[in-house]
Amino acid sequence: MAITKTRTLARAYDPRKVARYERDSWVAYYRKRWLTLLRVFIGLLHYAFGLPFLQTLHVAYLATRALIAFAPKQNDVTQAETYMRRFFEFIKQIFNEDFDAAIVARLEVNWWVVHRQFAGRSDTTELVEALTQAYAAEYGIEPAAVREAAYYRAQAMLHSDCWVDDGCDITSPLLAQEEEELHRSYAALRTAIALNPPQMQNEQ
Repeated sequence: MAITKTRTLARAYDPRKVARYERDSWVAYYRKRWLTLLRVFIGLLHYAFGLPFLQTLHVAYLATRALIAFAPKQNDVTQAETYMRRFFEFIKQIFNEDFDAAIVARLEVNWWVVHRQFAGRSDTTELVEALTQAYAAEYGIEPAAVREAAYYRAQAMLHSDCWVDDGCDITSPLLAQEEEELHRSYAALRTAIALNPPQMQNEQ
């Protein structure tokens, strides 16, 4: 899941803290610990947005339901996208963002689909492109500016895929490697957001 913020807040977040939250969310997802996933999202999204508890719970619920819909082999991509559209619509309304919630939700779920198709493959070209397009739509900046962040996040997914293949051992050193790549990703994303002015939708 993308860690959405207003652009002002995005310049100040701690990449290490966000990386740890995302690592924990991936661990909960792959172990199908849905209540744990909800709790992780509550912590992450409260940190990301600073919303009151009930609003944080609402967006965390939507994100969790999207992933529950997506998780099975015979999954419901349409339902996952619907929950993510509601997620982004809420964030857009609260923070007066300019992105198109339907497009951002579609691109967000698309990288989930691409990751599943290419999980475990060392060539992450398609995944990096899918992540790049999702970031660019969400933050309203040129794809080239967020490609580095997308690359490191895709590298983190390679470690996660190996961790899943190895049996989801929570003591595995692969989780530390995953978190380190996520840290690099969110540091690169923070820099890209700070250095690149947003493109308004009517300019795109």
